[in-house]
Amino acid sequence: MVVQDDRVVGRYPYPGITPREFEEFVAGELLGAASPQVDGLVVSTHEKVAGVDGVYEFDATARYRFAGLEFRVVVEAKLHRNPIKRELVQVLRQKVQSVGAHKGVLVATSAFQAGAVEFARTHGIALVTVTEGRFVFTTRDMGRAARPALVACYHGGAGVRGMVLAADDEDHPECVAEFLLGRPGV
Repeated sequence: MVVQDDRVVGRYPYPGITPREFEEFVAGELLGAASPQVDGLVVSTHEKVAGVDGVYEFDATARYRFAGLEFRVVVEAKLHRNPIKRELVQVLRQKVQSVGAHKGVLVATSAFQAGAVEFARTHGIALVTVTEGRFVFTTRDMGRAARPALVACYHGGAGVRGMVLAADDEDHPECVAEFLLGRPGV
């Protein structure tokens, strides 16, 4: 939820949003929406994570439990006007490997260049575009056949937090967990 001057202005980033506010929006609205679908979900912003080659600060991280195991997802949020290049996806993949994360997600306000999409699809990096009040998932992982983009639309008024997910022409509330956290829906 975006708050400006102590008032809610919407569930989509308002035009003057700062990069830091966008990162918080991604953590709260996108990752936080998976809470009902996973056990022990903890979402953090600007967490510093030690890797084998240094310490990295991620825009957001999500930790959760499944089948008694602990999982970590690392997220980079890009408030860009120009299409996201392959190099940004490559850097995220390297960070995922360094810190031993189970999933990497790159969320942007702009489109992704074809090379970025191809690299992400090959290496299991999720790409998400925030556009017109919804999240559009471009890639998810490398092992599955391509399927239509998942669209997550927020709805409801003040005090109501809801999400409608559509994939393959059906509503799937477990898709946030599957697409973002890299685990099958429950």
